[in-house]
Amino acid sequence: MDRFHQNLDNKSNCIGDEYIKYQKIYYKNAMLDGKVLVFLTGFCLGMVFFYFSGIKLIGEDTFPSVLSAEHIAKLYDFDFYSTGLLEYVTYKRLGQLVFMIICATSLLRGMFSYLILGGVGFELGIMMFTSIYQYGLKGLLLSVMLLVPQGLFYFMVFLLLFYKYWPGNKNEYHNYNTITENKLHNKFTKIKKIIIIFVLWMIGILSEVYINPEIIKKISVLFK
Repeated sequence: MDRFHQNLDNKSNCIGDEYIKYQKIYYKNAMLDGKVLVFLTGFCLGMVFFYFSGIKLIGEDTFPSVLSAEHIAKLYDFDFYSTGLLEYVTYKRLGQLVFMIICATSLLRGMFSYLILGGVGFELGIMMFTSIYQYGLKGLLLSVMLLVPQGLFYFMVFLLLFYKYWPGNKNEYHNYNTITENKLHNKFTKIKKIIIIFVLWMIGILSEVYINPEIIKKISVLFK
C-alpha cells in the first residue's frame, strides 16, 4: 500500500508539474508580445496625435492635397512615370535600409528595433485615421492598399535585421549560435542572409513602383 501511495504521489507531482508548465506556456502565448505592444502603443499615439492636431489641418492649405477625393479619383486615368518613380523610391528606400543596418549593427540595436517599431506604428496611426476620418471604410481600404505588397517585403527585411536582438529570441539565437559558431558554413549563412535582405528590399522597391500604383488606380474608382 505504501508503494502504491508513493507511486500515486509521484504521478500526481508529475501531473502537477506538467500543468504548471502548461499554464506558463498558455499565459505566455495569451499575453501580447512586447514588440506588438510597442507597435500598438505607437499606433495609438498616432491616433491621439491626429485627434488633437491632424483634424484641424484637414481642409486647410497645410494639409496634403493628395488626400482629397478629387485627386485620388484622378489617379485612375493617371499614367505614372515609372523611371522617375523608380529613381525616387530607390533613393529613399535604400537610405532607409542603410539607416536600419546602422541601427542593427550598433550597441543599442535592441532599443533601436523598438523605436523603429513604435515610429512605424505612429505613422500608420496618423495615416489610417486621417483616411478613415475623411472617407470611412473607403479610407481604411485605401490606407491598407498603400502598403501592398511592398510593406510585406520591407517587414521581412526588418525581421531579418533585428530578430536575434529582441529579448524573447536571445535564448533561441544563442542555442543556435553555439551549434554553428565553429562551422565554416556559419560565414556562408551570414553572406546568404545579406543577399536575401538586399533581394527582398529590391523586390519591395520594384513592387512599390510597378505593382502598388496599379492597385491604387483600381481603388481610386471608389472615390469617383
